[in-house]
Amino acid sequence: MLKPILKEDLLSYRFLSNLTTSPYENGAVFTVAKQDPKTNSYLKNLWFLNLDNNKLTQLTRNGKAKSFIFEEKGVLLHGCAPETKNDYHTGYEYFNIETKKSEYAFTLPFPVNNLHKLYNDLYLVNANIDTNRVEGMTDAEIKAENDYIPIKELPFWDNGIGYVSGWRNSLYIFDKATKSLKKVTEDLFNVGAVAVADCKKHVFFTGQYYDQMLGRMNGLFHYDVENDKLETVIPQGEIRIGMLQFVGKTLFVSASKMDKWGTADKDDWYVLENGQLKKVLDNDFSLRQNVSSDCRYGSSKPLGKMGDKLVYLTTEVKHVLVNYLTENGDHTKPFFFDGAVDGFAIKDEKIVFVGMKKGKLQEVFVYDGNKVTKVSNFNRTALSGKYVGTPEYIGFEDSDGVHIDGWVIKPIDYDENKKYPALLSMHGGPCVAWGELFVHEMQMLAGMGYFVFFCNPRGSDGRGARFADLRGKYGTIDFMDFMEFTDHVMEVYPQIDKDKLGVLGGSYGGFMTNWIIGNTNRFAAAVSQRSFCNVISDFGNSCIGYSFDADQFQATPWTGLDRLWDHSPLKYAPNCTTPTLFIHSLEDYNCPLSQGFEMFSALKYHGVESEMVLFKGENHELSRSGKPLHRMRRLAEISRWFESHLK
Repeated sequence: MLKPILKEDLLSYRFLSNLTTSPYENGAVFTVAKQDPKTNSYLKNLWFLNLDNNKLTQLTRNGKAKSFIFEEKGVLLHGCAPETKNDYHTGYEYFNIETKKSEYAFTLPFPVNNLHKLYNDLYLVNANIDTNRVEGMTDAEIKAENDYIPIKELPFWDNGIGYVSGWRNSLYIFDKATKSLKKVTEDLFNVGAVAVADCKKHVFFTGQYYDQMLGRMNGLFHYDVENDKLETVIPQGEIRIGMLQFVGKTLFVSASKMDKWGTADKDDWYVLENGQLKKVLDNDFSLRQNVSSDCRYGSSKPLGKMGDKLVYLTTEVKHVLVNYLTENGDHTKPFFFDGAVDGFAIKDEKIVFVGMKKGKLQEVFVYDGNKVTKVSNFNRTALSGKYVGTPEYIGFEDSDGVHIDGWVIKPIDYDENKKYPALLSMHGGPCVAWGELFVHEMQMLAGMGYFVFFCNPRGSDGRGARFADLRGKYGTIDFMDFMEFTDHVMEVYPQIDKDKLGVLGGSYGGFMTNWIIGNTNRFAAAVSQRSFCNVISDFGNSCIGYSFDADQFQATPWTGLDRLWDHSPLKYAPNCTTPTLFIHSLEDYNCPLSQGFEMFSALKYHGVESEMVLFKGENHELSRSGKPLHRMRRLAEISRWFESHLK
């Protein structure tokens, strides 16, 4: 008999990321992370994949793996603790793949985002710089100054980072031979995507200068390393530029003018030709992995090149697929993958990728031009002997005639002659998608005896920009889709007890949980996570409020106060009778803690049973990358709430 998946099983999973192929040997290096409850942290080690025989070798065992690049044949340049013992600095060491020995390389005097190797002893450094620091300050002065936080611009904080006013992603040229640094970008310029030409002497990057408010439109810039010359290619403010990738001498650029569906518009593909962007492909899909799961930690690249082809990802309904594109606009998909390609790297004619197949955890795969082969078994035993409920497709047509994709996971030991409680689970975003990937939270709840049902309402990803456009419609068409989907599920499965329905979700799913409990009493219990409830106050408190709220709700507090209030779940709190648990992280700056407090206070004030659990040291990513014990506690609180109200 299969055993239920427990919250503790999450600790046995392995998460794969940072997949990078070597420009020297026929192999790839990647990071394998596991959760360690003893230290309440993630242990990360490097592994090497030999592409001649698909043999895997563990490179490090201390659990302290950081970012890396290939320095030369058989040698990585790997992040490590700086010799200076200064938290603001970044250290690097040489790591020999064969001997597995390290030798200290150098220290850079700032937090480094990533390195790109150029020619000779030069490196392009993307660093996170605090421009509030006065040059020449002593360590004592810096320590004293840390008690104060200057706020001069928007955003003033950012989720997972903290206060960011005055901080900028900046570019430097580092000469390893002379240990000298040359700054490429000006102090208040913020760098986005970076692409280095094959000759290693030309760098293109996106970004924008700002001193008041970070905008949505950026620019494209070129730096001639050899001649120390910086020029503007596309001025900032004309277009939203996403990713950059050289294919030979051709620079591919993803970009959108956002003139059709606002921020829901997907980036089209362009090539840079004579200083102008020439469109080569109209695109209507997200150019990244965007099918949700709580079983990832870290990421791998969604972009690369193979010969004369650009290689990139698209999220399409429930799949994340690999695409080829030439500068002539020839577009193909080399293979179909029943799941999600999370990220990849290219070696000659092979695509090495981290993927999640339907109902499975992450593994490494290789596509050799003919077939896809799984080459790792990191999670082979993690689900052995466990009940993994299959997401059964149960799509339907809503009353507006729009097809909505949805799924149901049956409870463990399902008996069609019995009645069961059921949970509606809603994703974040809203421009995210559920699919048929393994989601630990859902499987745990199914193992506790619940039906779990979920769908992609209008506003979700994977169906194009028109479908994803929810501007000015929050709580209307999406609410209708959720409720009609619930009706549809209960009609198909009469085994569901209509008096024992629960609802849960985080971020946008938390917003919709708050909305649902104020607009219907059909649910007997709710869990609202990392939510927002008051668009008026969120506008000035969220790290994305001033841009996201103004765009998505088509108003500001000065141009449409009534509209913002009408689309705020807090307005409808007096109607609520549903017992609700709120889960919030203290350092969530995306959906600030105050938003959870407002909804919780409103329910308490109106006599509704409600509780709130706060997590110290966590942010918006608690359910996906929070500390292991915190993730366990979160699942325990969700379980406790539903068990006490639905059984």
